[in-house]
Amino acid sequence: MRTRLAFVSVISLLIAPCCLAADNRVEKLVLPTPEQAAWQDLELGLFYHFDMTTFFDKGEEDWAKLGNVDPNVFNPTRLSTDQWLAAAKALGARYTVLVAKHGTGFIMWQSDVYPYGVRQSRWRDGRGDVVADYMASCRKSDIRPGVYCTVSVNARYKVFEGGLVARSTGPKDPRQVEYSGIAEKMVTELWGNYGPFTYIWFDGGALPPSKGGPDLVSILRRLQPHAVTFQGPPDSPAGNTRWTGNEDGEIAYPAWSTVAAWNDPGVGDPAGKVWQPAECDAPLRNHDWFWRPGREA
Repeated sequence: MRTRLAFVSVISLLIAPCCLAADNRVEKLVLPTPEQAAWQDLELGLFYHFDMTTFFDKGEEDWAKLGNVDPNVFNPTRLSTDQWLAAAKALGARYTVLVAKHGTGFIMWQSDVYPYGVRQSRWRDGRGDVVADYMASCRKSDIRPGVYCTVSVNARYKVFEGGLVARSTGPKDPRQVEYSGIAEKMVTELWGNYGPFTYIWFDGGALPPSKGGPDLVSILRRLQPHAVTFQGPPDSPAGNTRWTGNEDGEIAYPAWSTVAAWNDPGVGDPAGKVWQPAECDAPLRNHDWFWRPGREA
């Protein structure tokens, strides 16, 4: 089976807010973190949208049916992360983001703490590690690495929306406590074992600990303090980026890097007090986030 995945182009917006009040008084500037400024300078990125869903045509959003797929379904025969990064280089991308875990709950790295991923598959006799290969290819290509690992959806653990286990009664529900602990162990391993990431995608935010979510900020501060996060917690140490409100790769003009409140989608607010630049993301064909047979035209 030839490995196929959807490439997604991403362009960051670079417009800064005004610094003068109506009466020409200089207001206190809202400034990016050094990491946010560096991320905006990268301008163009590429996604590698890869998951168990790549290997069968069952639709992308029905996570309830995808959390118990036999891990042996994952068995690419010609996977080459060097080829992936060569494509990014040809496009002119200066950073990339690998989907290390999507909604099915299947993970792309060797894990000692999580029971459903490449280690449980027949791919490379259970010894393959897509994340390790990807990071090595990024270093060879001199392209900044990023990683996508959503904790707000995980069909394996019946988490279908917003980080809540299905039918959970609240943050102290034993099932919710168990899942939050699993999520913390999972990201600790991913963020701690592969070196620094430039960009970490949360996708849909993350449920705060007060509502039963994992304590992600303390792990970020310890393991990835310089990684800009997309829709991450509001107190992410290196700062956040935001969604434009669509997946069409565009935003209305003018657009601002400041917003009135954390995670406000859309064009932003020139008087906003939160620096959270927008990312314009889009699939490259047919609005498919994963490769699907018969849809390459």
